[in-house]
Amino acid sequence: MFRRFFPVLLCFVVALLFCAPVTSMASNPPDYERAKAQLARLHHGKHSAAEWQACANTFRKAYDKNPKWRLRVAALYRSGVALEGRARVTRTAADARRAVATYEQTVRAYPNSALADDALFRAALVYDELLRSPAKARVNLDRIRRQYPKSDHARAASAYLKKISVAKEAMAAPKKGAAQKPDARKASPKKEAAKKPEPKTTAPKKTVPAKPAPKKAESGKAAPKKNVKQVRAPAPTGKPIAQNLAAQLGLAVRTVVIDAGHGGRDPGAMHHGVVEKDVNLDVAKRLGDILTKRGYTVKYTRDRNKWLSLGERVRLGKRSKGDLFVSIHVNACENPKASGFETYILDFARTSSASRLAAIENANSGRLGDMDNVLTEILRGARTAESRRLADHIQGSTLKHLQRQGYKVQNGGVKGAPFFVLVGSSMPSVLVEIGYCSNRAEASRLKNQKYRQQMAQGIANGIVSYARGIAAP
Repeated sequence: MFRRFFPVLLCFVVALLFCAPVTSMASNPPDYERAKAQLARLHHGKHSAAEWQACANTFRKAYDKNPKWRLRVAALYRSGVALEGRARVTRTAADARRAVATYEQTVRAYPNSALADDALFRAALVYDELLRSPAKARVNLDRIRRQYPKSDHARAASAYLKKISVAKEAMAAPKKGAAQKPDARKASPKKEAAKKPEPKTTAPKKTVPAKPAPKKAESGKAAPKKNVKQVRAPAPTGKPIAQNLAAQLGLAVRTVVIDAGHGGRDPGAMHHGVVEKDVNLDVAKRLGDILTKRGYTVKYTRDRNKWLSLGERVRLGKRSKGDLFVSIHVNACENPKASGFETYILDFARTSSASRLAAIENANSGRLGDMDNVLTEILRGARTAESRRLADHIQGSTLKHLQRQGYKVQNGGVKGAPFFVLVGSSMPSVLVEIGYCSNRAEASRLKNQKYRQQMAQGIANGIVSYARGIAAP
């Protein structure tokens, strides 16, 4: 019996001996995994420069110690991300240059890596935002367009180049105004020549009513000079100009479009018994009921467990002719301690966590050709300003309401990310992440109907607060 099965046992042992080394080589180094978890924690809340530096050092250690590791480029790139995080805390040029140097080393060492365009784009952001060197940022962005025309960041690079050009033109505008002053001075002799004949003739002195005009103005409110200042006063008010224009035109919020994220064959995030598509739909309906009772017209992109592509959601949002667009989602993260309520607007992602989230939510967005629409919308500052104001109202009102109900919820803040579902309409649009189902405690709350009702109530309060601000004179 033993002789019969001995060849089989021998083959099994040999297979184990050969497979074990392959498995160990395929796994990531422990240092790298620890650094990844640390980086995920650092992207939530405020952290010291020393913490960012320690994370960068750990990534660099994993990179240096594993020369044959196939994902070595990821350690080098993430070391740059951590160094950038430190630079954004210290705001020093030396730290910013170290981050740029690491990103550029990544590109030099691994020009064919999928992270090469990421590294160039991050380096461009650091050049522009921290080192105030748009010219050097432009070099990296141009390189992405030339060397990596089909990469993820190719179109983003083109859009950012346009943004830099717009900023450059804005900076140049005062110089044009300054150039006009000499022209005015050149014209002044003519004006003086025109003024010189007036003193010679006595008639104009008697007939020009120089004093009666001020008296008429004084009989009202103030002298003419003060009246001129009052006309100019509305421009620097605390409220955005768009809001003032909306009030002047009699605009108001009447229709709210609510988008329950995911659905049908797309379950979304799933952790600790939470299925995102179900929670999204439940909160969306609760929100819709509250707004309907308050007199608003509510339209849903989906009102049942139905799958819709992001393109279909965008088209539904356009056809609805709504005044506001609110997309409801549940967040998830590799870090089980991550938690909180966050509100997003359409903008460039400034953190890797926002980039990660956008990548997840945009997974089924479809054609890369549609990216032009995303980038064009991001560059429209007016709608972005109104969307941010709506986001501020929702973020503040929701947290305030939940705290009054006895819930302690982390404030994730208002952030920007290139979410495809927020593209294509002229109305202010936001995407709300109501909590992390990857966090056990928060997942427990998300499964509670009472908590979801209070969450919907808080979001509704924010929408109503924003709407009243538009209507206020």
